[in-house]
Amino acid sequence: ALAASDAPTPSSRRIYAIERSQQLQTMAGDVAPPPAPPAGEQTCAICLEETPLAALPCCDNATTTESTTRFCLECLRMNCEHGGGVARCPRCRAWISVEDDVVVAHDGTGRCSVCMQEPRVLVARGRAPDGGSVAICDACWLGNQIALRYECEGCGGVQRIPHPMWRYQVDGPEAFGHTPWACHVRCGTYTRWRVVPEDVARVPHGDAPESWGVDIVRQIRERQRRQRPPRVDRRVFEARELHDAMAAEEEAGRCVVS
Repeated sequence: ALAASDAPTPSSRRIYAIERSQQLQTMAGDVAPPPAPPAGEQTCAICLEETPLAALPCCDNATTTESTTRFCLECLRMNCEHGGGVARCPRCRAWISVEDDVVVAHDGTGRCSVCMQEPRVLVARGRAPDGGSVAICDACWLGNQIALRYECEGCGGVQRIPHPMWRYQVDGPEAFGHTPWACHVRCGTYTRWRVVPEDVARVPHGDAPESWGVDIVRQIRERQRRQRPPRVDRRVFEARELHDAMAAEEEAGRCVVS
């Protein structure tokens, strides 16, 4: 390559321009193979990008740390934010959260101030008007955020329920759950329920019963792609930078084809 301080002859200018043009075409045409990822980086199973992977406190061991089913910190963080600060591990379904850029096992359990049940996985804490502490379990938090519509087994009516009743449909998304809820449509008593087909897709990723056979990683990946901005290929970005550099040099009179 010709140094900027050299006084180029007409022939050297032509050679310089041709070499730079060929380099630009190679990069823009995606002919060159992608650069190898830095040492210690692998592919995240959710975003499919080459990035440092997070250590999982629940299921990392000598075998799983060599597995291809691993995840980056950002994808796990986004999944936890979707669930109120905690989420199921996409690999083993244990409860996890992200604290100070580290994935930790979520062991915050206790009595829920809403349903008064215990022990429950607590995801939100606060202060009541009287100064007392308030703790909300994951079920009540989800029910408040995602109140789906359910069909009553008794009368066939549809009712919106502020509780994750899908968790009790262990026989599949088309089966009625085993835990009752009060029917306010026509029955006037406790009956069994199932999510209406139109709302099944709104069940949080990783929270449906294992018997549903849902591909948790694929579902999370699809949601993350919808939420993240479009990704620009690094080689295309470098090609654009090279093109701008060539234009600047030509404008300065250092890359003029005679």
